[in-house]
Amino acid sequence: MATQKAVECEALFEESMSRTRDYPTNLLRTDAFLHTLESYRRRLNGNKIFHPEYRSLACIDLYENNHEFHSSRKLDTLDKLRMEIDEEDGAPLWRLVFLQSATSRGALGCTKEQLTHLLSYFQVMPSFLDFVLTFSIRGAPVAHAQFRYENYLERSSPEFALPLLRRSGIQIQHAFNLLSVEKASNPSENNQWPLRQVALYHSFDVTNGRCFWIILKGDQTMARRIFDATKQHRQLKAKEITSLETSFAASLQVQMIMVEWCSENWAEYIDHLEKDVATNSVEGKAAPVEKMTSPTEIELMHASRTTNTWGSQAGSSPTSPRRRTFPRSSSDLLAIIRRLSGLEAGVPPTPQDEINEEDVEAKAGLGEQDNNEGDKLSDLEKDFSFKKFQRLSLLAQDLDQALVVIEQNKGVLKAIDEHYRSVAESYGFTAHMKTELCSGDLMTFLTKIRSIGRDLDIHYSRLQALSRTLENAKTVFTTLLQYKSEKVSEFFASSAKTSSDRMEYMTQKMHDIAVRTEQETVSMHVITIFTLIFLPGTFIAVWIGIPPFLTNFLTRGQTLFSSGVFHWDDDGSLGSDWVIRKNALKLFFSVSLPMMVIILSAWSLLYLYMRRKRHQEETKWVLPVTEKQPTGEDRAEEGGAAAEKIPTNV
Repeated sequence: MATQKAVECEALFEESMSRTRDYPTNLLRTDAFLHTLESYRRRLNGNKIFHPEYRSLACIDLYENNHEFHSSRKLDTLDKLRMEIDEEDGAPLWRLVFLQSATSRGALGCTKEQLTHLLSYFQVMPSFLDFVLTFSIRGAPVAHAQFRYENYLERSSPEFALPLLRRSGIQIQHAFNLLSVEKASNPSENNQWPLRQVALYHSFDVTNGRCFWIILKGDQTMARRIFDATKQHRQLKAKEITSLETSFAASLQVQMIMVEWCSENWAEYIDHLEKDVATNSVEGKAAPVEKMTSPTEIELMHASRTTNTWGSQAGSSPTSPRRRTFPRSSSDLLAIIRRLSGLEAGVPPTPQDEINEEDVEAKAGLGEQDNNEGDKLSDLEKDFSFKKFQRLSLLAQDLDQALVVIEQNKGVLKAIDEHYRSVAESYGFTAHMKTELCSGDLMTFLTKIRSIGRDLDIHYSRLQALSRTLENAKTVFTTLLQYKSEKVSEFFASSAKTSSDRMEYMTQKMHDIAVRTEQETVSMHVITIFTLIFLPGTFIAVWIGIPPFLTNFLTRGQTLFSSGVFHWDDDGSLGSDWVIRKNALKLFFSVSLPMMVIILSAWSLLYLYMRRKRHQEETKWVLPVTEKQPTGEDRAEEGGAAAEKIPTNV
């Protein structure tokens, strides 16, 4: 009966191997659902999982009655892999398969056909693909650790025995990955402590001690460590693996190599982070902020970027003053002229205004001085630049990632501890193994697991304390920036108040000038009108004959009394009686009065025309008044009126 079952299992195994491309749906024994297997198969067809050229697949085998581990050649083709793992001539007691990627974030160094053939041949549980699929081309490192298992140790476990391949089907089967940081080999890399992972699949047959391993890593670190351990470690030497129990103890040591790796570099990495945090936060704790943000320092900081009231930017040249000034002599002359003309008869400047003028003139020389002293506010901006804040943010991100990684590693270690405790109590383990011979090794392994867990707790506590320190440094940093901004705002508010006061004084002064100008304009209008009134009469009264000689032009009588209206004696006296020529006087008024009316009318018409034209030009730039939008009631009334107009069909 057992032989018939074995033959059936071998036939099913041959059929499964004929469909290796369909892995994991071709597995003969698994607890996973069919839809889960289909999902794994689709994900395995991804484009970024397998490297098109790079190949790094090799084995280390240990055969029974052999005192040495043997390394295989490089298995860069599917045919070489088939020849290497063919166990018809004798299955090895131990087989370790090392699969690497070109980089820590690169694709696997094998083909899909090689991987599916390997996993199908050893009937690897499908959940191992959760770890395989993380080894792909990716921008960020893997930051999650997991544990999977699929044991067949109970009485009710499905049987699957392959006697020719020395497989009883009663086996421990689990997989996990662990994370850690490793120092970069290239000092020029930006990230000197990248996050790395290692993944492991392990199967142990509890009836004959046969072990199978698949170890995934981005470099050869784990392969070298395990191979070196097979030569020097007491329990991993080939000559010591002679029984079921010693094989089990040795399998624990292989896993311990990986467990120790996940905690070995954290202490040095945390020291690096502490140094980096201290370097980027020490200035904030000792910086003389009060002195650096004084009004004098703020003014020195912004002096080269201050804009004067005349619109030109100070600091455009080393010798450019802050405001336009004139020579002292010319300014005095202008002041005398303005006083004589009455333009200085405004509100006298206050002493504060005079002080402000002196301050402006004194500050104008700052641009000409070669200030070799350090600008403390500029130093504050350098010490607390946004670049440093970004650096602190990146450090906070690294700390958070490290905390998450350590927490997940602790979860995996706890899962391994619980898993082996349940294995030690299972039916298959107690029925086939001498527990008294391996219980000590198992307890030692579990004790080391807990010890490494405590080490991770210590690293976790250090990272938490460092994270709080970093948050405090970021708080100090942002507080300092806010404090500096407040001080600068206060300075500019004070400067704006001073400028506002000066502008108010200048506006008042301009208002007084405008009032005086208006008064003088009215006087000029009165003078103009009276000039227009008397101009025609004066023009008519002038004798307009052309003199015979130019020298006599100004000696001729050119007034009303020389026009012939009044009669004078030859000696120039008026005589005893006034003699008025009424006809001449009538002619004078007949000509001058109409001309006066015509001139005044023409001036009035021209004035009104220009005034109207100016008014039209001003109203042309006024925005049009928006039409009033109809309200809801207006629309309702319009709708009702429209409805009344619609005829009703009877």
